[in-house]
Amino acid sequence: LFPEETARQARSDDRRVVESGERIEIEETVPTPAGESVRLTRKSPVYDDEGEIVAVCGVSTDITEQKEREQTIKETKQRLTVALEGTETGVWEWDIETDEVTWTESTERLFGVEPGSFEGTYDAFAGYIHPDDLPELERALEETMATGEPFKTEYRIRTADDRLLWAEGRAELTEGDDGSRRMVGVISEITSRKEYEMALKATREELRKIIDLVPDLVFVKDRDGEYLLANEATAEAYGKTPAEVEGKSESEIIPDADDSAAFRQDDLAVIDSGEPRTIAEETLTTAAGETRVLQTTKIPYEVPETGEDAVLGYARDVTDLKEYERTLEEQRDRLTLLNQVVRHDIRNQLMVVESYTELLEESLPDDQSRMYARTVIEAAKQAAEITETAKDVTDVLLQVGVERSPMSLRTALTDQIAKTRSDQDRVRVSVDGSVPDVTVLADELLEAVFRNLLTNAVSHNDKDVAEIAVSARVSDGTARVSIADNGPGIADDHKEDIFQEGEKGLESGSTGVGLYLVKTLVDRYDGDVWVEDNEPTGSVFVVDLPLAE
Repeated sequence: LFPEETARQARSDDRRVVESGERIEIEETVPTPAGESVRLTRKSPVYDDEGEIVAVCGVSTDITEQKEREQTIKETKQRLTVALEGTETGVWEWDIETDEVTWTESTERLFGVEPGSFEGTYDAFAGYIHPDDLPELERALEETMATGEPFKTEYRIRTADDRLLWAEGRAELTEGDDGSRRMVGVISEITSRKEYEMALKATREELRKIIDLVPDLVFVKDRDGEYLLANEATAEAYGKTPAEVEGKSESEIIPDADDSAAFRQDDLAVIDSGEPRTIAEETLTTAAGETRVLQTTKIPYEVPETGEDAVLGYARDVTDLKEYERTLEEQRDRLTLLNQVVRHDIRNQLMVVESYTELLEESLPDDQSRMYARTVIEAAKQAAEITETAKDVTDVLLQVGVERSPMSLRTALTDQIAKTRSDQDRVRVSVDGSVPDVTVLADELLEAVFRNLLTNAVSHNDKDVAEIAVSARVSDGTARVSIADNGPGIADDHKEDIFQEGEKGLESGSTGVGLYLVKTLVDRYDGDVWVEDNEPTGSVFVVDLPLAE
């Protein structure tokens, strides 16, 4: 009926029963048409009336499914053991009736106990729990025993080798068919995670202190306009505390409804577009009824806990600054008007002095008297030039936020050459070739650069006739203008100093700000200016200006 090997083993088992006279129990694998079957077979001797063994009686039970289940459980336990050994996780069981606690080896390792050595009751287990955390753990255990609901809690454990670890415990209540009750739990070490959470919490608390110290408004609002974060300055503007603002919608706390609508529109625009937005000037009516001017920047923000879209805002109160700017603007306007009036009146008076002195010069009887008259005339002309310089300096000082724009180099330079020729008696200006018809990046004060350089070449010239040679050329995106004179020249150790504020020659009657003004303007244009020696005598002032694209 069976394969030879199976039959041989069956005969051997039968002989063992006959020889020993005892019952045996064996597991055997028997082939069947449906496949191999695992059977639990019990064989017993059969005696006759005289006590002799005359037969063997066997009962076989098919335990194939049972063995498969046992194998599955065995494999599962093996995998669980491997998993527990690879993690800081332990399993424990507490028999509530007997108070006995059983640990897996992974639990013992976690608690620093020699594997296989822990034996004890709940009190022994509780002895490893930090005293400050034990009441909360016991409360969770009691609630689970009362309700049957699983629990999860975190607590600190003091290991046998005196390490302090954070653990996360989970447990649930089980009841046997006999009414026995057991608590089965899993404990995992979470020290690293807990330290990170505590560090993160401390960082958030520090960050909160910092943003509350910021005198400007810092806030986070969600799509519905609810404040998720509001610092002290934000809350103060609404006459509330941060706790009273956070969790409230914007319309609930902003005193002025129009302000709320405007802010809401900007918030949604930032959230929907995902692009930052800067509002240069917006007004906010505070709880005290004051109208404050804010300069606000809003950027898209994602709430870490939920991932929802929000807006992070930073608003600086610029009310005082705006008042100050308006005051400065009014002062600039008054200074500009004063400068125009004073210059106009001074130049008119100087023209009277110059004209009447020229008339007197013709009627004076001797050369010395006429020399004195000529000195007065030259002083009047120089004073008129000083008023021009004063105008340029005033224009520079009163400029606010001026941007460079394309300016015609030919127009600015040739106009000042023509003006120098007409205003100065003892000057001869020559131009090498033609001035390139290009535009440079400058502003309306570009002409002051050339006017002051040409005036400087005349006023500091010790010759009877001031010879000035002007040239201009374009190269590598730059326009270079050279203004050469036949004056006394400038010593090498003085070439840098002449562009400093207030610098002037020992015999000069000028204010000493002309070249400083030139340097200031050229630097503003991202250009460069310097002085070189001229041959055989004199100086060459060179100006480089960037070309406009």
